[in-house]
Amino acid sequence: MTTNPVYFTVGPSQLHPKFETFIGRANQEAIGSISHRSERFCKLYADLSENLKKLFAVPGDYAVFFAASATEFMERTVQNCSEKGTLHFVNGVFSKKFFEIAQANGRAAVAVPPNDDQSFSLDRVPPGAGVQPELVCLTHNETSNGTTLPRDFQETVRTAFPDALLALDIVSSAPTSEIDCAKFDCIFFSVQKGFGLPAGLAAIFVSPRAIRKAEQIEAQRTDSGGGQYTGSFHSFANLQKHAKRHQTPETPNVLGMYLLNEVCLDFLARGIPALRAETKEKAALIYAALEKYPPLTLTIRNKKIRSQTVAVAEAKQGSKEIIEALKQKGFVIASGYGAQKESQIRIGNFPSHTKEQVAKLCEALRDLPV
Repeated sequence: MTTNPVYFTVGPSQLHPKFETFIGRANQEAIGSISHRSERFCKLYADLSENLKKLFAVPGDYAVFFAASATEFMERTVQNCSEKGTLHFVNGVFSKKFFEIAQANGRAAVAVPPNDDQSFSLDRVPPGAGVQPELVCLTHNETSNGTTLPRDFQETVRTAFPDALLALDIVSSAPTSEIDCAKFDCIFFSVQKGFGLPAGLAAIFVSPRAIRKAEQIEAQRTDSGGGQYTGSFHSFANLQKHAKRHQTPETPNVLGMYLLNEVCLDFLARGIPALRAETKEKAALIYAALEKYPPLTLTIRNKKIRSQTVAVAEAKQGSKEIIEALKQKGFVIASGYGAQKESQIRIGNFPSHTKEQVAKLCEALRDLPV
C-alpha cells in the first residue's frame, strides 16, 4: 500500500488538492480565532453565500443557512415547511431517512416506492396521498445505491405539485448537480463529498416561499404556546433573522466556512460546465472498468438514472477481497451500504479526483486477479 492512498470513498472522500494551501492560509489569518459577531465573520458569511449562489445558480432572493450536517437540514426542512403531511420519493437508505425523520416529527409522511429498476414514476404515488401535499422531498443522488433523479423527472414533480414546497437533498451530487434551483424551495448539501473537505458543515438554500411558511408556523407556535416545533435556535425564522446580518445564532464552524469559500472560488474559476463535463468523463471510465472486470456487475442497469458521482457494483464473490486488493495498490473504495456491505462496492467520483487518478484506479482494477 502506498503512503498516501487516494480515497475513492463516497464520503468523507478525497480532500481537495489545495486543501493544505487553504488550511495554511486560514492559519496565517487566524480564522479559527475570530468571533462570529465580528466584521470579518460577517464578510466571510456574505462572501460565501454569494459564491455558493453563483456556483449553483441560485436565485438572488434565496436565503443561505449553515449547520453541522445535512441530516439536520432534513429535519429542519420537515419542521419548518410542513405542519401535517409530506410526500417522499424513497428508493434508498438516505431518501428513507428523510421519510423517517418526517414520521418522527409527527407528520403524516407518505413514501412513494420506486419501479423495479429504482426509477420513479408518478403513478406509484399511493392512493390517498393527497393531490397537493405541503412538502415533497426528493433525494437527487442516492448514495446508498448509486441512483440519480433525471432532470426531466425533477420537472415532472414540480409540475405535478405546483403548490407544494419542494425539498432536494444534493449531498452526494453537489456541486455538479444538474438541477434548476429556482424549481426547488430547500436545497441542501454537506461538504465531505463533492467539496473535498472534512465533515462538519452543511449549507441549505431556502426560497422566500419556504421562509414565509416557516415564519407562519413559528408565529402560530409563539402565539398559541403550542403548535409545531420548528427547531429552536435553528428554526428557519431564527436563522433568517441572523442571516440578514450575515451572522449565525451561535458559534458555527468558522474554519469550515472559510475552507468552503476557498473551494467555491476554485470551482468558480474552473467553471461548473467544465466540472460537469469532467465528472461525466471520469464516470464513463469508472463504469467501463467495472463492466470489464468479470467478478463485478453494475447494480444500476438503467443509464438514465445511473449516478455520475457514486458508482455501485455487485461483487459476485463478496466485496472484501476486492476492496483490500485495491487498498494495497493505493486506492481506498467503499463497501456497500448496510445490508449490502459484503456484496457491493461503491466508488466516489468527485471534483477532487483527477482524471489521472481515475485512470490509475481503472488500471488497478483491470490488473486484479479474476
